[in-house]
Amino acid sequence: MLFGGSKIIHFDLEKYYKRQIVLRELGREGQEKLRQSKVAVIGLGGLGSAATQYLALAGVGHLRLVDQDTVELHNLHRQVLYSLDNLKFPKVEAAAKRIEQINPDVHVEPIPENVRESNVKNILDSVDCVIDGLDNMRTRYLLNRICVDRKIPYVYASAIGIEGYLSVFDSPKTPCLKCVFPNLDDRDLLTCETRGVLGATTGIIGTMEAMETIKLLAGIGDTLKNTLLTCDFYDMYLARVEIYKNPKCPVCGEAKAEKNVEVAEQLVWLCGQNTVNVNPRVRLKISINDAYNFLNRHFEVLLKSSFVVVFKHKGAEISFFEGGRMIIKNVKSKKEALEIYDSIMKHLEANMH
Repeated sequence: MLFGGSKIIHFDLEKYYKRQIVLRELGREGQEKLRQSKVAVIGLGGLGSAATQYLALAGVGHLRLVDQDTVELHNLHRQVLYSLDNLKFPKVEAAAKRIEQINPDVHVEPIPENVRESNVKNILDSVDCVIDGLDNMRTRYLLNRICVDRKIPYVYASAIGIEGYLSVFDSPKTPCLKCVFPNLDDRDLLTCETRGVLGATTGIIGTMEAMETIKLLAGIGDTLKNTLLTCDFYDMYLARVEIYKNPKCPVCGEAKAEKNVEVAEQLVWLCGQNTVNVNPRVRLKISINDAYNFLNRHFEVLLKSSFVVVFKHKGAEISFFEGGRMIIKNVKSKKEALEIYDSIMKHLEANMH
């Protein structure tokens, strides 16, 4: 039984999926394959939120949702899982609640984390497919490497302005991301902050990601393996470009490079003005409730949920997550961000002893 407003609703799975089960391409067998699948969506912005919505509606049984950020007003024109009521909440928390409302048959695993070398293997553990909802190549290359190592299909997409790209990487049967885009540097690429983005752009490309994922999981149709789809919505020009493996690729080629141990993962600037993610040097053993009790005595707390405490400090807005990770907004330099972070951590650590 579900509660919809003041009414009690009986959730009938047969009726919910009726229009899908009747599809000869999918049928009951395909629907059950979807229900038994586990998918990781990395990034819940414009692409990830659109893809997640349609994966949930299609009945993918387990969605592992990963995003480091909170909902901001400028997200809402394109990030379809959120509303004004979700402002300042972690995206994974708001997304999980929304999915429960549209399809309670789906198990949602929200992970409010910054994906990095030290946690990516755990994040991608035991998933059947990885969905790219990211806005940076650094993290994409990291995901690509793990997907190649574990032979996990990786549905890649990117979107900016009114253009988008889409492909399915499934090494060793296809090229990997590094074969196709070997040396892209985020510092040289346009961002939503500088180029802008139309909500319909991320909506179309994210929905296409969901379609490719559904086809992969259910074993229907032909996917974009070995193909890069380029979309220019200015004149609705769509082109399919054949892509090939690079035998010298350092990730999937014959001469694989030694795995480098990445350093300097503590601080990462987010796509947006003056916003930085700071990871703890050592994970802090303090619950959200205990952190809230301390922070509420010393700072102006704006919001507290099961995942985050949002508060003000020295003109900055800070989102504190369990373990000590923080998103710090309204800062202009690494030095300023780390000074704020270290001062808060010092007080929290002293309070624990």
